[in-house]
Amino acid sequence: MNKPATFIIGLLAFAVGIAVAKYYVSSNSAQSDGMQPDMITTDANGTTVPVIAGKFGGDFTLTQGGTPLKLSDFSGKLVLVYFGYASCPDICPTSLAIISAGLRELSAEQLAQVQPVFVSVDPERDNGEKLMAYAKHFHPAFIGITGTPEEVQQAARQYGAFYARVESNSAMGYLIDHTSQSYLLSKDGKSVKILPHNITPAMVADSIRQGL
Repeated sequence: MNKPATFIIGLLAFAVGIAVAKYYVSSNSAQSDGMQPDMITTDANGTTVPVIAGKFGGDFTLTQGGTPLKLSDFSGKLVLVYFGYASCPDICPTSLAIISAGLRELSAEQLAQVQPVFVSVDPERDNGEKLMAYAKHFHPAFIGITGTPEEVQQAARQYGAFYARVESNSAMGYLIDHTSQSYLLSKDGKSVKILPHNITPAMVADSIRQGL
């Protein structure tokens, strides 16, 4: 994977995701939910965006070892979502290690209120057993889920995440360029905090504590 290319894609996708969210919040502000664009807030740890049903964020269903699993199954917990793939040579291991280090800064009581989720954008190679083993390698609280290519693409679009298959001469056959931000869903599922690609463990832990 080309690190500069992935870095640029990540920055562009982050900006596009925020722009899309602002558009939908603005276009819905006159409706019954009363949401306004200024409900989007940014701090040192990322940007918080309200969920707009069918437009930005929200629930989705993928599978864990062939068993359907919804984000809403974790209602009452903060859900931290990262899109990547188990064969990723550098970006995913780095990001997941940082997220996991942030999780380890939490108390046992705080950690019990968080569900970290690794969504594989490579369902062709990431079967249930391999995916769960990969996710839990970084932290035992992690779960790994995926789905059909169409299901994964839909879930990624909901959150402004982007990825593209890149053919390679390596032994792996192909790589996947993808964005590397993380998404922290509120306990009530009504807002998403987008954590940038350059997060630190402290930023992860602080964002989670703020959401508890």
